[in-house]
Amino acid sequence: MEILNKILDVSWQAFLVTLNQMAGYFAGIFIFGLALYLLARFTRNMFAKSFGDRSEIFLTAWIGTPVHELGHAFFCLVFRHKITKISLFRPNSKDGTLGYVEHGYDRTNIYHLVGHFFIGAGPIFFGSAVILGLLYYLLPDGKTIINQFRSNSAALLISGSSLYDLWNVVQLNTREVFTELAKTSNFSSWQFWLFIYISMAISAHMELSPPDILGMLKGLFVIIILFFLINVVYVVFFTQSQSFIQLGIPFFSYLNQIFVLALIFSFLNFLISFVLGNLWSLIKTQSLVNPFTR
Repeated sequence: MEILNKILDVSWQAFLVTLNQMAGYFAGIFIFGLALYLLARFTRNMFAKSFGDRSEIFLTAWIGTPVHELGHAFFCLVFRHKITKISLFRPNSKDGTLGYVEHGYDRTNIYHLVGHFFIGAGPIFFGSAVILGLLYYLLPDGKTIINQFRSNSAALLISGSSLYDLWNVVQLNTREVFTELAKTSNFSSWQFWLFIYISMAISAHMELSPPDILGMLKGLFVIIILFFLINVVYVVFFTQSQSFIQLGIPFFSYLNQIFVLALIFSFLNFLISFVLGNLWSLIKTQSLVNPFTR
């Protein structure tokens, strides 16, 4: 009975640590992924109803779709999935797809199975990296924002890696991003407007499609099991209840801050489409457009 209680206690501690790690690592991906998906859907509805089904293709998809598909392809290479077919940008009016990446893998290979999560989330990771690069090279004060992201993420190692700490970092950096972007000196810089446009186009297509999420869940299940087993070993042999895996959470906090930036641009894209679409609709049909229904 004592051995059973010990096993249950260790398992419970490992479960709690794993749960905290999953939230710290991946909650932001699903939350921001869902928000980006909804904004992208509403924006496409707005463009389609106001300017026609193919209007968004000429405005944002020709940039955003290749970045989206490259995100899938990049992680296919990282996790050694075999890419069997790829099209970075090929709009299909029949099924609505704009591009695709088809890949194969070994179902008995754990590394391949874990890769499903990152391949599915590839557009968010890769799109964020591209926006970060644009931020560095195009925005006059981009380096300041990036350095602030880095310092706030590093501070998590000192203050802790709880969800409360992560939320505080996201709030802080959202305010800082708005402050930097709203500087009047930016509005006279062509690099600033180029950064805004490309970032909006990428953010508009970073969302996770249902097939992407399904693939992610396959990989997430394997990741949870691996984390749990590692945490069981750590709880048994070490006094602290948090394993070394926790040290990676600040990196994902850094990513979450880029996700916030992408979400801002996606919302800005929706806002512009809403205003311009309704103005055009009022002129053309004397009616307003509802973007929240098909």
